[in-house]
Amino acid sequence: MGPLTRGEAAEQLAAATGREPEIASAMIRDYLDDTSEQLGFSVHRWGLDAGDVEEIRRGYEWVDYERGETAAQARTRAAEYAQGWTEIAATDDSPGYSGHVDRQAALWTERARGFEAPAEVPVVEQEADAEGWSR
Repeated sequence: MGPLTRGEAAEQLAAATGREPEIASAMIRDYLDDTSEQLGFSVHRWGLDAGDVEEIRRGYEWVDYERGETAAQARTRAAEYAQGWTEIAATDDSPGYSGHVDRQAALWTERARGFEAPAEVPVVEQEADAEGWSR
């Protein structure tokens, strides 16, 4: 599938998460803000694709937009949860439960870290003729 407009991406995200279109648009905006911050330049004019929609769904579905929580506030909350689960893991040795605790600690730690920027796409230099057309 090719590039999506922000509107199309918001529709797909709303359908995938069951959230309102306005919330899906906020999730996309936060994703683009975070990616822009990580790369050091704005990516808001870049197209989105199905992979971006899936990454947004997976990475932002736990942010409580309905209560006005921003992605940055959600990461702070995730760091607190991660610390709590890590403390439980250090003191609890119950069989069966320890695996759950370890998974929760890892999950919230990952969420607290934020969102990975996409891999840089290498720029291929092309020769141009006298009028500037690529060969």
